[in-house]
Amino acid sequence: MDQERAAIDQPVLEAARVVAVEAGGAWLESEGQSGCANCREGRGCGVSVFQRLFRLPRHRLYLPTEEALSVGDHVVIALSQRAVLTASLWLYLAPLVGLLVGALVAEMLFAREGLTVLGAITGLAGALLFVRGRQQRQARSGAFFPVLHEITLRQADESPKKGVVTD
Repeated sequence: MDQERAAIDQPVLEAARVVAVEAGGAWLESEGQSGCANCREGRGCGVSVFQRLFRLPRHRLYLPTEEALSVGDHVVIALSQRAVLTASLWLYLAPLVGLLVGALVAEMLFAREGLTVLGAITGLAGALLFVRGRQQRQARSGAFFPVLHEITLRQADESPKKGVVTD
């Protein structure tokens, strides 16, 4: 049990590239693989095929940091595995529960197919609004932001310095 708990507390690491720098942080673009391991081997759900076919944009995320980063730097970011699992549960499970509860309540009250469907849609919409509000509160808390794990490659400054003679 302690090993399972320790595994959940391990951070998820991801390589990224700095694409923009702002005061107090930087915008990163993930260098991760397209899709899961099965997709890369041609046996999965096909997310990587759609990403290549439709040239879907890479994911961008904001990294709050005081570290002096430059556009083009390569970094490794860490995010709590517990945070990823918690966010996934809320994002997938809460709308499903809302849909089912809305449908069941409407069915018990009205026993008409059209109103049951409307109840399901209402339950789904309510759950999505609830999850959105919850995630906004969590974003303000900072618990779900990635942290800088390491800088793997600094972008070299290509411009010559003033007063320095180059051959």
